[in-house]
Amino acid sequence: MEISSIIKSDFLKFDAETTVSEMIGLLKKYEKKSGLVFKNNKYLGLIEKKHLLRTKLDATSAKLKNFIQASPLLEEHADVVETAYLMYQSDNNFLPVVRNKVIIGVINGLDVAKLATELPELEGLKTSDVKFIKSLAVQKDDPLSKVTLMMHKQKTDTIPIINNGVLYGLISYRDIIRKYLNWSPQRNFSTKFNKIASTRSAEADMPNLANLPISSFSTNDNLVTVSSKNSLKEAINLMVKNNHLALPVVDGDKLEGVLTLKNILRIVGSLKIPVNYNIQFVGLNDLKLEKYDQQALQKICANEALKLQRAVNNENFSLHVHLKRYEKDGNRCKYAVNMRVEFPGRIVSISQDDWDWRTAVRKTFANAKNKVQKIFKSK
Repeated sequence: MEISSIIKSDFLKFDAETTVSEMIGLLKKYEKKSGLVFKNNKYLGLIEKKHLLRTKLDATSAKLKNFIQASPLLEEHADVVETAYLMYQSDNNFLPVVRNKVIIGVINGLDVAKLATELPELEGLKTSDVKFIKSLAVQKDDPLSKVTLMMHKQKTDTIPIINNGVLYGLISYRDIIRKYLNWSPQRNFSTKFNKIASTRSAEADMPNLANLPISSFSTNDNLVTVSSKNSLKEAINLMVKNNHLALPVVDGDKLEGVLTLKNILRIVGSLKIPVNYNIQFVGLNDLKLEKYDQQALQKICANEALKLQRAVNNENFSLHVHLKRYEKDGNRCKYAVNMRVEFPGRIVSISQDDWDWRTAVRKTFANAKNKVQKIFKSK
């Protein structure tokens, strides 16, 4: 299932020389969570709001080029399973989409999860089939500094809040940043926070916000929860409806944990892994790809091989994928893929190259599928 139906062309573009404060102003104006950063029309990476809390900075002078987060690029016809896997591995809920190496839009993780509910493999799965974040909780009067430190160490964006042993609220990076950056004028801020944020000395006083209680920042009213017995599809629909990236899992009065979008993407990304044949890679480590790109390449091959297996109509076949990287024109690289498909009575060889390794791999599999289909038609 392709992601083309969930690509959004409405996204913000920032120059690498833009200051953090200018970016914040645009994010606030257009109510966006993220933006793409460019330099001379070349894509450099993305900025997500949650990373702004991880560094002490002067937002009026700090440039985005110093806070760029690398991200993979998605092709417009990428499979939803492959996309979920990439999002999980790169720890991003927001990724750019390219067509002919030009960025044409973006997708977000909630839309990917929603699209994945149409996959038959998710039918019958319950919330309890997804790994919860357990044993993470803070008290409502704990300081903000404690929860941000916990989020960094545990690599989670959302933590439940307990008061007298009962679920009191939920705090996320989104909650913190909305108030930390005076995110929305419609929000009801605490008197203490507004007093600090509205004074001339606000910039100098802002670090003191770390000592304010978590309850000043968290979502405490009208909490949306899910039961471990709910279907995964029901949980995803609740997250999409309320635009939440995490839901507390509550059975009766007991907090079981937190269901996060990241772990949903993890289970979606683990689907459709073929086990009926072997794929042997040669030269994979020589491509000098990032770790998540190496894993993405293997995932693409696994998904494409599943389609090829149907064309071969035989479970007993194997693939040999030889990958090469050639240095061209300074910083540019060309990628070559030589593939051999072996099945009873036949060996099919295919070669393809391209400036983009994803394109080279996909073209190779497409050519292999066409060649195999011609063989069966000629019989």
